[in-house]
Amino acid sequence: MASHFGVKVLNREGELKLTADNYVRKIDKDNATLSEEIKLGFEKVTARFNLNMKDFKSLSRDKFNEELDKFVNSNKFYEIKDLNSVAGIYGHYVMVLDEYCQVYIGTSSRNDGIKARIPQHWREKLSLARLDRGEYGSLHIDSFRAMDTTRIFVWRDDECTFFEDYTFNELHEGKLVAQFPIDYCLNSVMINIPKEFFHQRMRDRDLRDLRVYGKSWRTEKLDRNHGGLK
Repeated sequence: MASHFGVKVLNREGELKLTADNYVRKIDKDNATLSEEIKLGFEKVTARFNLNMKDFKSLSRDKFNEELDKFVNSNKFYEIKDLNSVAGIYGHYVMVLDEYCQVYIGTSSRNDGIKARIPQHWREKLSLARLDRGEYGSLHIDSFRAMDTTRIFVWRDDECTFFEDYTFNELHEGKLVAQFPIDYCLNSVMINIPKEFFHQRMRDRDLRDLRVYGKSWRTEKLDRNHGGLK
C-alpha cells in the first residue's frame, strides 16, 4: 500500500497511474469477447481515450500553469501537501494533473470533507457503460488514478460559512469552473454553469470536441437533421 498526500492508497495490479491498459476494467475487456455490442462499446471508449491523450500532449504547459496561477490567486485557493490538514474541513478543491495539463474543480459535502472526498475519486473504477455514456467533453476525473494528481489546492470553510444546502455549493462550484479554460479542465457537466457563462462554455466545449473528436454534439445534430431531409 502506497501513501499519497498523506493518505494510504491501494495499488491494485499496478494501477496508481492511468494507462491504456487499465482505463477499461478487466471484467469489461473480458466481456467484450462475448458480445458484439460490448465489443463496439469497448472500441468506442478506447478510441475516445486515445484521442484525449493525444490532445492532452498538444497543450501548452506554460499556458496551463499561467491559468492555474491566475485562478488560485483570484479565488484565494492555496496549495496543500497533506490531506490530513483538511480532515473534516468542507469547501472547494482543485486537483491538478500536471502530466495532462488538466484540473478538476470539486466540492466536498458536509458528510465527507475534503480529506475524504478526493480519495473517493482515486478509488472509483468506472464501468464500460459509464465510460461509454460520455460521448463528448474530456475524460472523467474518476478515470484517473491517485498518482495522476500531482498538486492539490483548496478553499476551506474555516469559519463554517459553507452553505448547508449542497445545491448552493454546487452552484458556486459552477462559477469556479466557468473561470477555467475548458481545454485545461476536466469538468464537462454544464448543469451548474451560471447562465451568463453557459452559452460561451457550450461553444468552448464544441470547439474542443471538434478539435479532439472531429465532431461535436451540435455537428452530429445538424448531420441527423440534414439526413432526415433527404
